[in-house]
Amino acid sequence: MTRSVIRSAAVVSASILSSRVLGLLRDVVIASTFGASTLSDTFFVAFRIPNLLRRIFAEGAFSSVFVPAFTKELQLSRERALQFASRVLGTLLILLTATVVAGELLAPLIVKAVAPGFSGESFRHAVKLLREMFPYIALISLTAFYGGVLNSLNHFFAPSFSTTLFNLALIVSALTLGKWLSVEALAVGVIAGGILQLLLVTAFAKREGALVRPTFRLTPKVKETIKNMIPGLFSFAVRQISMLIDTVMASFLAAGAISYLYYANRFVQLPLGMFAIGLSQVLLPRFSRRSGAGLKEEIEIGIRLCSALIIPAAVGLTLFGMPIIDLIFNHGAFSDKALKYTYYTLIGYSVGLFFFSLEKIVTNAYYSLEEFSLPVKISALTLGFNGLFNLVFCFLLNLGTMGLALGTSLTSLINLTLLIRFLKRRFSIEILNETVKAGAKYTLLSLPVGVIAAAGSKLYRVNMPTAEKLLIVGITVTAAATVYAVTLYITKDPIIQSLKEG
Repeated sequence: MTRSVIRSAAVVSASILSSRVLGLLRDVVIASTFGASTLSDTFFVAFRIPNLLRRIFAEGAFSSVFVPAFTKELQLSRERALQFASRVLGTLLILLTATVVAGELLAPLIVKAVAPGFSGESFRHAVKLLREMFPYIALISLTAFYGGVLNSLNHFFAPSFSTTLFNLALIVSALTLGKWLSVEALAVGVIAGGILQLLLVTAFAKREGALVRPTFRLTPKVKETIKNMIPGLFSFAVRQISMLIDTVMASFLAAGAISYLYYANRFVQLPLGMFAIGLSQVLLPRFSRRSGAGLKEEIEIGIRLCSALIIPAAVGLTLFGMPIIDLIFNHGAFSDKALKYTYYTLIGYSVGLFFFSLEKIVTNAYYSLEEFSLPVKISALTLGFNGLFNLVFCFLLNLGTMGLALGTSLTSLINLTLLIRFLKRRFSIEILNETVKAGAKYTLLSLPVGVIAAAGSKLYRVNMPTAEKLLIVGITVTAAATVYAVTLYITKDPIIQSLKEG
């Protein structure tokens, strides 16, 4: 286990943790104010599109294509790399302008496609909110651009910490403007947050001497990078489109269903963002500098570290999710019904947390090898399975939003399996054995976490005083984390050994 990977990942994870904690606080404000209602559904539908584009474009396809290309130029010379970046920035600005204009004009069609069950006032309100928030995609894409430059220069703090400012802006906006603007206060917060994120990364880029200005020159290298982004948009979109399909189907269910999906996904995003996304940000530049056996070793390091962190988190969310949701969200307009169905949905997503995490790492391996078309073909195939699973679980088996979450999890499993299989067939990189081995090992080591989580859930009561709830949740989470760390130490796990050697 490479200690430098652990150290860099810890920096990113700590930054993301602060963002996710504020993100939960933000959602507490939203949940307590609007609950799981038609009003909250309209905001989540409207925000789903710019947020979807953020994850696919800014955090997915663009970063995963630009960072390897920039890193390779950086190995030749810093001046050449910065010149390449300035030309990419010029092209990016043109594309983003066109995207924002198209989004503003096509907002009614977009809402109808995402939430076909919406009509009347709900539809009109969602369109208005979407138009107000669509410029966020430009702001966050520029943030991702400078974040990619910083990550390639081994600076990971500012890009990962920037989302903390985004959540802070939403909280302040909701608390100060919510009384007058209702959910439109959240739209104001989204734009303000995007501006703050961009200001942070540009400030650090300037400090690193990497604040490039746009150059509007489409060279063959820039053209190749932009071209490679096109299949990347689809290959990284598989999980996001799966969740979009969930939203489409949930719009036909009872009011609040879209909110159940959103609130449950927030808890999944906590470990996913801290560990999987943070780790992939650290590994991507390393992947780009390796090939053959060296790349295989880096991928396996990522698999082991991700498995060790994600699996116990998934076990804990599955068995102790109800108390956590109750403690954080069950206030104000948030009902007991919303609590129950949000927890059921969380279980469905937790089943796939391990698969969601490894997908990004393995897909980044393809991109570091400059293979962009194969992941998109696999993604297109698995999307068909997602629609089928959703129909069966949600409507035929009548599992509602839990069925939608399960469908997304199984889709992710199929996608990951195919990515691993073709990585071996195309590049002779065998990681299936390591994936199964790591998954089985850390599932077994997470059994004590499951026992503690189940015991804590039994002791917890929804009608308890808040102080007692805090005590039980605090003791349960601390005990589970401590016992798991001791288990890793006793079994002489490579992660603990690497930290000891440092």
